[in-house]
Amino acid sequence: MSIHVFSLPAKCSKFNDAYPRLSQHFQQICSLYIAIKDHFIKSYDLWNHKTLEILIAIILVLLFVIRFWTTSFRTPTKDSQRARTALQALQTVLVPSCSLWPARYIKLVKHTSNHRTGSRIVVPLSMFLQDVCDGVIELRDPLYDLEDLIDQGVRAYGCSVSLKVEWKWWVEWLDRMLRVNASDMESHDGVDSSNFAVISAQHIDWLIHPLTTAPPPSTDHGTVINLDIHPLTHLATIQLPKGSRTTLEFTSLSNHISFLSTKHILCLIPFLAHRLPSSLSDVLATVNDTPSFKLSTLTNATAAYADTLAALSTKLTYDPIARQQCVDELGIKGWRKRRLMLEFETALVQKGWLERWDVVLEVR
Repeated sequence: MSIHVFSLPAKCSKFNDAYPRLSQHFQQICSLYIAIKDHFIKSYDLWNHKTLEILIAIILVLLFVIRFWTTSFRTPTKDSQRARTALQALQTVLVPSCSLWPARYIKLVKHTSNHRTGSRIVVPLSMFLQDVCDGVIELRDPLYDLEDLIDQGVRAYGCSVSLKVEWKWWVEWLDRMLRVNASDMESHDGVDSSNFAVISAQHIDWLIHPLTTAPPPSTDHGTVINLDIHPLTHLATIQLPKGSRTTLEFTSLSNHISFLSTKHILCLIPFLAHRLPSSLSDVLATVNDTPSFKLSTLTNATAAYADTLAALSTKLTYDPIARQQCVDELGIKGWRKRRLMLEFETALVQKGWLERWDVVLEVR
């Protein structure tokens, strides 16, 4: 992607920056002049009245010129230097899709530069997700930078660029959990389990999980069941010949992720329009409570899963056939969403916040 930057001549830029201050100073001087003329000069005789009025007008004009010159055409301040440095730091992670930065990102940079002791650029999570999916901004190196962006932040030019999880994500996810629990109960009562994917509130229902199809069956471990797209109650409905095997694949949160912490909310982003990830303990408890199955093997497949996600993201980005198929199916915005969710989940798995497990079951 090529970026073309256009800028006005330095003199024009200086005048555009100075004009609001010029207008403000002029209004202040006019107000002061009227106040002096109405309440002070009229107390003198006619000759002194005119002379004093001219002298005061000259003094006020000189004050106006001095103040305007010192505030508009002085050398760059430390604040403006910090703003440029903060913008450089932001550009190491994000780039606008056109030549100009959106005003909301300039505001973030100015907010950072106005705090003398602070050097942290905090991008709201909702704004980041929406702008990437809309094509307003892009990540320079998503598979590399997202891993730091979701944690302590990306360090560059003495600044830190990180994401901020707004409070509405906690409220939204609590609502999402209640909806999924209700859906699981309906499925358990005889409702078609294919309708379990309850879409969340409107401001996040556009997020699409990247892996919506189960992997091909394994010749060694029988049919593969992806619990990321099936509820745990689905296990009780499986009927297989005695002695056969089936494999459960699922993504779970790491044990060190505290419930409803910031890390917990970030881990759930790829699943917003999909199923909630099952915990390892819940899966094992369900297997133990299902008399028709017994546990054969349990394998941590996190490392291989991270490589698979990264390969899928690369293919969806650079393979023209795969990219065109996705665009034809979902549109250009849907392609961006799918790719972002792949990259986001890859970062979470590489951080160790999400884990991938394979559970091989044998039919009793």
